[in-house]
Formats: sequence, structure tokens, C-alpha cells
Amino acid sequence: MKTWCLTAIVAMCAPLAFGQVEIGTTGQAEGRIPIAVPDCCTAPGQEAIGKAMARVLAYDLYFSGVFGVVPPNAYPRTFTGFTRDPQTIDFEAWRSTPAEFLVHAYVTSDAQSLTAECRLFDVLSGEMVSGKRLATRGQEWHRLVAHQFADEIVRHLTGVAGCASSRICFSGGSTGKKEIYIADYDGANMKQVTQHGSISILPKFSPDGRKIAYLSYKDRYPFLYVLDLDTGESRPLSKQVGLNVAPAWSPDSRQLAIVQSKDGNSEIYLVNVDGSNPRRITNDSALDTSPAFDPSGTRIAFVSERGGAAQIFVMAADGSGVKRISYQGGRAYDPVWSPDGSKIAYVVDKSGDGFEIYVMNADGAGAKRMTNSAGNNESPTWSPDSRHVMFASSRSGRWELGAVNVESGEEQRIAIDAELSLQGPSWGPRRQ
Repeated sequence: MKTWCLTAIVAMCAPLAFGQVEIGTTGQAEGRIPIAVPDCCTAPGQEAIGKAMARVLAYDLYFSGVFGVVPPNAYPRTFTGFTRDPQTIDFEAWRSTPAEFLVHAYVTSDAQSLTAECRLFDVLSGEMVSGKRLATRGQEWHRLVAHQFADEIVRHLTGVAGCASSRICFSGGSTGKKEIYIADYDGANMKQVTQHGSISILPKFSPDGRKIAYLSYKDRYPFLYVLDLDTGESRPLSKQVGLNVAPAWSPDSRQLAIVQSKDGNSEIYLVNVDGSNPRRITNDSALDTSPAFDPSGTRIAFVSERGGAAQIFVMAADGSGVKRISYQGGRAYDPVWSPDGSKIAYVVDKSGDGFEIYVMNADGAGAKRMTNSAGNNESPTWSPDSRHVMFASSRSGRWELGAVNVESGEEQRIAIDAELSLQGPSWGPRRQ
């Protein structure tokens, strides 16, 4: 049985998994690229910010699945910390360590902002291979700067930026009352964004990161709403008689696919972001639900019982060309397309085995089981870099969030600092 922790421990990474288990690696484990992330250099009196930023950056790089973080006890014996000038780096000494890459950052901050000069060096050549000057404002500013440079490092080495600067949304609460929350992808900086005093669940981040569609009982019945994160205003999306569920954003964030039963059966409709101009795109006597756009906006995956038990189908965005693509056995639910368009994550219910996360190629081939645990694993959602799938799991006895690296199968608990039942995660885009 897989566990939530990622493997070995590094002192620079804060405790994040069950039982205060930390994450990290000693270097070249599992084919990862070894990278050293010493504390950032700062002005006198700001050392705590430099340490905190380095910890965030190290966690981000390890989470990516690309890098292994070299622990401080493997640094050169003569290393006592960076100066602001990267020309003082003793690369000859660093070549005696496992590190292939080295992060150097100089950070300054005041009460309103933070600026960081971030550089990535190839240890063997001593050459800078990537560098950025980043600035930001607001609370926990060091985290966003660290996330952004982590994404740049991953982009430089792989061609695709990481997911560290992204946010997630989810529902949290207890029986009889749930609200919508947002947080950094790693669970930090959680913020409640609805105040309905009711049951609000199953949020979906818009691709532009500015809105969240969700289901709420705040007006007595289950209706769909769209929350504008810039203004905090929530407006109705669908308040029809019967079902109003399963909102799915188009890639341009201008329309949504939703499920309604106002015509006597569960069918999929397209609507504008304000709920106007509804267009029905399925017409079958069986249940059709859980739509999900592909990145091009030309195809929609969905769940249907038209073949008997619930399975995943794909159709054109106008409802034509319906084709079944899931054949792994058991019932299949909740499809979601990876941002690069190559894969679909979904949920499988095999009688007696509970709900597990699967990933298949976009054409239905290569179905692969990603979770294997007690309890249920539901509501898959992709990271912006298409490397991870986040999900809700009841394996610990209460609902929490986890993520799995699709390539390696490593799982990590998302450490939300709240005693809440957490469900229905949705992964938003990177922040600039």
C-alpha cells in the first residue's frame, strides 16, 4: 500500500505529511536531478525570510518530481552561506558534492514588498543557466517569489514550467455547513472565499484564475453560482427546476458545460458565464453528466450510462461524434483532461474496492491505476504542468487532499492547516 509521504527527509524542508513526516531526498534517488538550495542571502536582520524562501523553493523543486534536494550536511565543509555577489561562489568546492545545480538568491524586503535576484548555476561549468529578478507585494510574499522561480527552474530543465505558482480551490467544513476556500497549491495561505452559512461544494477554478463556479444550497435548493475572485461577488449560473450540477469551464473562461434535468432527464448544456444562451448538446434517454473540456475547447469528455454502467465518453463540443473510451472494468466517473491534452484522469468504482484514481491516454488507451488505498479517492484535478493529479481521499478517516505524480506514482498529502473535511479540489492556473 502506498503512503502519503514522499520518501527521505531533508532538514531544510518543513514537516508536511502525516505524523510530522518531512519530505526531501539525499540526491540522485529515483533518477532525480540533484540540486542544492542554500538559505537565500539577505540584508542584515532579514535572515528569517531567506531561510523561509529557501524552504519553499526546495519543497517546490522536490514536489515537481524532477529534482532531488541535496541536504545541508552534503554541502562543502567550507560553506558558511552566500554573499550577495554570486562571483564569490566556490564552484570547485561545490563540485565535490552531489549537486549538479545550485540556486543562489539575494532577497530584500520592506513592509510592503519583496524583491529577489534569483540565479540557477550549473555546478560543473560554474555558469549561470537561468536568472530572474522577481518582485511582489502582499502577505507571505516570499512564497510567491519562491514558487515563481521554482517554476522557472523546472521550465529551464524540462521545457515545461512547474506548478508551484498555482492555487487550488476546494470545499471545507463539517456536516450541514461547507464553504469554498482557496490556497497555494501546497496548502499554505488558505483563505475562505464564500460566507454563505450553508452547503457550498464542488468548486471549479476558471482557466484564467479569476472565477470559481460551484454548487450551493444557499438559496435553499442546489443551484450553480459563479464567484468573481476580484470583487467577491457571487452570481447565479443555473437555477432551473431539477438538477443543476457539474460545471466545467471552457478553455477561454467564457462559457461552461453544465448538467440540468429541467427537460426530464440529466443532460449536458452549454451556457455563457452569466448563465445566458443555454444550448443542449446531449439527447439520450440514459444519464449524461460530468462534462470536461479538452484544452482546445473542441471536445468534451463526459459520463454516460447509455452503454449500461457509467463509463467515460468523448464527443465534439457541439454534441456530435460520441465515442466511448473507458474499458478498464467497473464504473467510471469524473473525467478531467490534462492541460497538455494527452491524458484524462478519472475515478473508477470496482465493486468492493472503493473509488480509485485512474489515468488513461486521451484516446482511452493505457489506463493506469494511480491510487491504491483504503477509503475512497475522488474528484481528480490536474496540475498546470500535467505532471500531477490532485484528489480528495478518505483514507485517514476524514476527507483530506492528496496529489500523485503521474509519472512516478509518488503520492503526497496536501497539508491544509485546518481541522476541516476537505473535498472537491480544483487546480487553478499559474500566477504571474
